[in-house]
Amino acid sequence: MTNPNNAQSTRAAWVPPVLLLITGGLLAVTVIVSQRAATEGAAMLWFLATVMAGSGLLLLAAAMASRQAKGNWQQLLIYSLGAGAFRAVPNAMVYLSIVHVGAGFVSVAFAFPLLLTYLMALLFRMERFAPLRALGVAVALCGGLFLVFSKVDAISAESGAVGWVILASLSPIIVSGGNLYRTRFWPPGAPPMLLAALMLIFAAFLVAFFAVWIDGGRGIPGLWENREVMLLTGINIVVFALQYIAFFQLQHVAGPVYLSQIGSVAAAIGIPIAVLFLGEVLPDGFGYALLLIGTGVALFQLTSRHVVR
Repeated sequence: MTNPNNAQSTRAAWVPPVLLLITGGLLAVTVIVSQRAATEGAAMLWFLATVMAGSGLLLLAAAMASRQAKGNWQQLLIYSLGAGAFRAVPNAMVYLSIVHVGAGFVSVAFAFPLLLTYLMALLFRMERFAPLRALGVAVALCGGLFLVFSKVDAISAESGAVGWVILASLSPIIVSGGNLYRTRFWPPGAPPMLLAALMLIFAAFLVAFFAVWIDGGRGIPGLWENREVMLLTGINIVVFALQYIAFFQLQHVAGPVYLSQIGSVAAAIGIPIAVLFLGEVLPDGFGYALLLIGTGVALFQLTSRHVVR
């Protein structure tokens, strides 16, 4: 006779990997859609602000309809302002650079928060050292670094856009800080969907501020006058909403270090898509890098979670 507790435990063990694949896959899709919008001439900061605002409002409506819009609102808003800043700044950096470095490289850049988040979590004692987990992080990082150096060489030879490569590569540092912030200061009892909605809304306001500063208002009409850009905006709003539902649920059940694996998944999915549908050139040694990233993630999955709540 099957033990109900064992069956429940088995089902629970599958939740984080499934959420990881969903979140990482949707992240890769948003990068590809955004790259397409960039090639259509969309003002990327306004595009990002519109997508964040639309998906945030969509999730807020869903949270209200499902009676999840509840809690200490002062605490929720302060938390969401911080989470929004940690989300707005790196996304703005990525969206500004994507037209110069390509969706494939941006997908690779998202693989770096795994190592950075793990090191920060050890530093702030949110994670206990586990040799197998550390090995998995190191192996996955080697795969990501291999791809980055290959991409830097290619971009340097073709367009000299090294500055944009550096900008895109720095964004994971802020992403890693955000991963830890959201876990450490998660409001007690707050529903993941509500937190995702509020974070996206605050992030949209912050990105809009950068958009006004950098582009003024001239990029706004392009989002509505170009039918393809308008369609891409709508698609990304829906994908963003789905991504961040899974994103916050994954963070809630598995912690910041586990969550940061989504970058490795996005890199493994995003680069082939960029090659097949956007005509980007596959970096040298992609197969070896993909093997390293996959091995690292597999090793990481073998370890138990040691997150201090």
